Amino acid sequence: MMRSDRFETQKIDAIAQLAGAVAHDFDVLLTAILGHAEQLSHNIGPGDPRAFDLAGIRDAAQTAAALTGRLLAVSRRQTRKPKCVNLNDVVDRARGVLHRLAGDGVAFDLRLDAELKYACVDAEQIEQILLNLVVNARDAMPSGGALTVETRNVTLDEATAVRRDVAAGSYVELTVADTGIGIHPSIRPHVFEPFFTTKEPRRAAGLGLATVHGIVTQSGGHIVVDSDVGRGSRFGICFPATTDAVTLVVDGALKQSVGSATVLLFENDQPVRTLVRDVLRRRGYHLLVASDAAETMKFAAEHRAPIDLLITERATEAERDAQIVDAVRQCRPDVRVLYLDKPFTPDALARKVRAALAAA
Repeated sequence: MMRSDRFETQKIDAIAQLAGAVAHDFDVLLTAILGHAEQLSHNIGPGDPRAFDLAGIRDAAQTAAALTGRLLAVSRRQTRKPKCVNLNDVVDRARGVLHRLAGDGVAFDLRLDAELKYACVDAEQIEQILLNLVVNARDAMPSGGALTVETRNVTLDEATAVRRDVAAGSYVELTVADTGIGIHPSIRPHVFEPFFTTKEPRRAAGLGLATVHGIVTQSGGHIVVDSDVGRGSRFGICFPATTDAVTLVVDGALKQSVGSATVLLFENDQPVRTLVRDVLRRRGYHLLVASDAAETMKFAAEHRAPIDLLITERATEAERDAQIVDAVRQCRPDVRVLYLDKPFTPDALARKVRAALAAA
């Protein structure tokens, strides 16, 4: 990798990490806002005039949560739910939406490799990548053109891998190509920078390609851009291929009555800690509430009764949380683990806890 490329990568990483830190702090606040709003809604009847204002609070908070989700994707701190999937299935599910996004003036074409290998990715994040790239391609073709989404198996030899600064081997490639105005060489190094945009400020926040870059990097993949001014652009995204078609994340059957379980909560943000404690206690769970790692381990080692579930955070400081989970499991090998994704609503939290406890 050239020195200038490394500098650009470092700059993108620095901006992305700042965006992620801000997004995480906002998610803590949004969790408290959404949680208390939902708790209030249970005490307000459908004819109460305050219900309209409460709905406005929830809608605004959920819109803000969507924005922080994009910022977390940019910073590679968004919680992933990876499964071994065939990217053809993801593209096919999104086909209708992508076609509508492309617009009537754009010839839309899918070229999917029937022998495509599997990749371990978050399918929802891949759909987000597709939506962002298709919108960019459409905007690059104001007078119409052609848009192609393609999948294929590729093998990177040592020379190509060194040039791309990745490991050699087998990959699954997802490509979005257009015949639009192209990207000027002076702009190309900046296209993945958070908040960088050539569009009018009212039309774009400059997070689309930054989000794509963040998701791809977090998923262990890499992205290559080829573009000629006046001849279009091609975004090629490669994910390491796998021959294992077994789903990595198993959805447990949802049982309705597991409210007598003991839950160990490790959460260092006080507003979120209080909310989770109150929500689960009202639903009949016995809570052990810890604000730091030492307190968590004390509960794990000294609590005399069984602990059924550990709730902790995965969105930030993932390495620390993995160590905590491993340490707790040394004391409690049968404990189940639920990673707390923020923001969340009380009802969503309760559903996830039931599902985690019901999983085999």
